[in-house]
Amino acid sequence: MADEVEEAVAAAATSLYAVPLGEFVASRKALAATAKSSAGPAAAKEVLALRKPTVTAWAMNLTSREDPEVVRDLVGLGARMRAAQSRLDAGTLRSVRGERDATVAAYVDRVAEVATAAGAALSASGHDEVRASAIAALADESAAEALCSGQLTRALSYSGFGEVDLSGAVGVTSSGSIMSVLPGGAGAPGASGDSGAAGEAERREGEGQDDEDDEDDDELTAEELARAVAEAKAAKAAAKARRRAEAEVEAAQAQMRQAQAELEAAEDAARVARKAVVAAQKRLDAARADVSGLP
Repeated sequence: MADEVEEAVAAAATSLYAVPLGEFVASRKALAATAKSSAGPAAAKEVLALRKPTVTAWAMNLTSREDPEVVRDLVGLGARMRAAQSRLDAGTLRSVRGERDATVAAYVDRVAEVATAAGAALSASGHDEVRASAIAALADESAAEALCSGQLTRALSYSGFGEVDLSGAVGVTSSGSIMSVLPGGAGAPGASGDSGAAGEAERREGEGQDDEDDEDDDELTAEELARAVAEAKAAKAAAKARRRAEAEVEAAQAQMRQAQAELEAAEDAARVARKAVVAAQKRLDAARADVSGLP
């Protein structure tokens, strides 16, 4: 029963996120009724819970359907970048910058064109959101899958560290998994690991390429190299600071032990000196007594 519900909701979502934005609410209601008749009230409830996308998200969803090639280029590049990033290859990090900028720009331009053709031109902030979503898809595999799903409800963003926050960003099942991935980027995000993702992206672009061409799979951005180098330097500096602090603590402890020993020696010397003073005083008193007793 659970599988039937999920299949019904997934099918409804695939249809729902493909309709014109102005028809979303009415289509959702109709699809919920269909899901209820085929899989029961639970399916209808989930369909009704599917969020209406923003204009930007709708435009990206539409682009995923109308121009899968531009999406494939983006997520394929992201898969290659992430695979290479794990190897920290400085040369390819620098060499991919131009391709990265061109691919992101091509995606933003295409989304804007698709939106305009559909009667909903993107604003300046909309262009920024599409670019931020493209960068998130390059950086994070889950974000790339979300972009490929064609079921975005909002734009994505990447802060530069960690994973992209996908909460409420895509139509999902009750278990939280992305419902579907459109053919445009199905293999690119990396279903079989980093190196496999890169290989799959290359195979989609054409099999039988020379080994010399495959060297592009190792490319990373200069920005990522800079971040990786900065992180390595920070870790090295932290380790150096820790070793320096440990050495200072050890030196301070040694000085404390030396001072303690000197204090104890001084106290011993003081006790000896006090005894010598007492003895001398006694001798002086005795000598005075002898002098006063003379005739």
